[in-house]
Amino acid sequence: MYEFKIKDDPFARGFVLCESNNVTKKTGAGMLLAAKEMGIIIDLDLGLCYYEAPVHLFCNFLGIRWNYPYDELKEKYPDLAADYTYIEDNIRPYYFAQYPDHNDELSAHIGERYLWAGNWKGHSNPNHADVCRYGTVAMMEKLERCREQNPGKDEFYDGCAMAIESLNILGERFREKANLMLETETDPNNIEKLKKIAETFEHAPKYPCRDFAEAAIVFTMVFALDGLDEADSPGHFDQYMYDFWKVTPHDTRLKYLDSVWEFFHNTRSWNLTISGSDENWNDLTNDLTYAVLDVTREKKYHTPNLTVRLHRNSPESLIKAIYETLATGCGLPAIYNDEAVIPALERLGIPSHDAHEYVMNGCNQIDIQGKSHMGLEDGQFTAAKAIEYVIHNGRSNRTGRELGLKTGDPTEFKSFDEFYAAFIKQLDHIMNIVTRIAYEAQEVHAANLPGPLRSVLIEGCLEKGREYKNGGPLYGHGQILVNAFADTVDSLVNVKKYVYEDKRYTMAELVDALDKNFVGYDEMHYTFKHSELKFGNDIEYVDSIARDVMNHINEYLMTIPTFRGGFFSGGCSPFTAAPRCGASLGALPNGLKKEEKIVADSIGATPGCDVSGPTALINSCLSFDHTLAGSGFILNLKFDKSIFNTEAGEATFTALLKSYFERKGQMITVTAVSAEDLLDAQKNPDNHKDLIVRVGGYSDLFINLNENLQENVIARTVYGA
Repeated sequence: MYEFKIKDDPFARGFVLCESNNVTKKTGAGMLLAAKEMGIIIDLDLGLCYYEAPVHLFCNFLGIRWNYPYDELKEKYPDLAADYTYIEDNIRPYYFAQYPDHNDELSAHIGERYLWAGNWKGHSNPNHADVCRYGTVAMMEKLERCREQNPGKDEFYDGCAMAIESLNILGERFREKANLMLETETDPNNIEKLKKIAETFEHAPKYPCRDFAEAAIVFTMVFALDGLDEADSPGHFDQYMYDFWKVTPHDTRLKYLDSVWEFFHNTRSWNLTISGSDENWNDLTNDLTYAVLDVTREKKYHTPNLTVRLHRNSPESLIKAIYETLATGCGLPAIYNDEAVIPALERLGIPSHDAHEYVMNGCNQIDIQGKSHMGLEDGQFTAAKAIEYVIHNGRSNRTGRELGLKTGDPTEFKSFDEFYAAFIKQLDHIMNIVTRIAYEAQEVHAANLPGPLRSVLIEGCLEKGREYKNGGPLYGHGQILVNAFADTVDSLVNVKKYVYEDKRYTMAELVDALDKNFVGYDEMHYTFKHSELKFGNDIEYVDSIARDVMNHINEYLMTIPTFRGGFFSGGCSPFTAAPRCGASLGALPNGLKKEEKIVADSIGATPGCDVSGPTALINSCLSFDHTLAGSGFILNLKFDKSIFNTEAGEATFTALLKSYFERKGQMITVTAVSAEDLLDAQKNPDNHKDLIVRVGGYSDLFINLNENLQENVIARTVYGA
């Protein structure tokens, strides 16, 4: 066995020194050595414990890093160069194995930048709280029972066992460090926090936590080990932590909730879910639900992303608390409707009792807490590209590449029905491409990106003896998101109306105008750009096309299998991708020019095109079936802050929300801000450092957004101004 002189990079050393070729076992060995040697931190401000993450800590989801300065270290420490070379040589094959090798055809589509798939490896909702509820001793006993039932998979179970043992080692190290710090600490508040940490780790994580303070300490320790790279979501926090919350004195639990919230914010944790319903539609709201909303209002942070689940039996007090939180301008919470999400999950074959346990993951992907690996945003595509491919017979008007199908010379189409049939063929072709890329990536990740800790914390993996990326969880569906939807609809409407019905322009003229980016076609461009027939204004002529297109997308995706053992489903949350989608398009019949980047950033209208008010917008968005969308189906709304913080504003918003959800709309996000503040923030960012906007699936500081994304947010219609 190789003898290392270096003392840094313990995960990498543990990984490469493991004599097994099984990547799960090697990962477990790396975690075990990292737990023994990596720097640990007791944060006395928060009273919580976490780590100085080793450079190559696998983190179970993003794979081995290749960002360690080996060349620099070899030059600086030539006597240690052999050690660094040994690590490089033995990790490099595993590093490169995590990237799928797509063929030239698929690579060309990726290079066109109108779609992406498979390159995001994170996002999950493990049951981190299982460590608090059951303890590692019980978890190890379960592992050994499962090992006996699945002979021949010892190395998988060895890796998982090492992941569990890592938690025990860290708990003991934190106990020892807390006791050591107590020997010199004089501040009474710090002494109290250190004593609580030491007391907690006298029995935890081996045995269950006894109150909310202990659960907060253990939960954040486990979450930090698994989710330091912004990929994990806490999930249904007010449910799995409630048993600890209700047995803890009021002041103590509020203090530790404050600490946990600071921890989630500091580590950019993703999506935390509260409230909802059980399989009998009983309401799950409790006093921890309200406490989470209270701390969100108090902190006014844009992270963690907060989701509230509503349903037919949600209390009025919860809706009022949601409004009051949104009125602070923090862009939180996002509001989801169980009445739409549950049927969507049941369509995928998920039984009701598990469908009611859904949580949000990442920005707005849907997972089943601790039971699935399906909330991973497997890919996105720009639906408007299908319009391009029809009009240019398979050619990209942006780059000239022949990437679409040859659906025929559009000038020979005799009717809009022929044009629309060609569009559907191009759309299906695009969905086939994006899901094929995603499938190939899933296959590679299943083989080369193990997550032994997640395999312990997600139901089904130990029971089957299979990795959480390799069909281990109970549910392995996929999620593909559609971009520039309203731009697609508006383009189809203009072709139908002005080319085929009114015969104002010939198809040949349209093709030429788009090829020339409307140069020399000013009148046509004005007609397309300023037509009153825009999606988002409750016009059945338009909405009927939107209904057909969106329902087709969601129904078609559900026929395509994932490698993980499920089927793909659709969603819509372009958020940061919206400007990139616009940049990937050539000129379109909705009036978009090649250099323009503002496209629809949700299921709603292209920003600025909904001119008939919020009720008209939601009527248009309800023209298609939200129970077909198995991923987040975002509707972004922007209200002027001057009216949002009024009784009339509250009444209007509440009525709008209830109407939308009663008609099975899936979700709403809200930004309460003035247009003047947004414009001034672009010019004077230092004066608006705390201005928060809802980007789509998440909230962010406005000044943190790039210019293109800022323009998208500004262009959204402001209601009530």
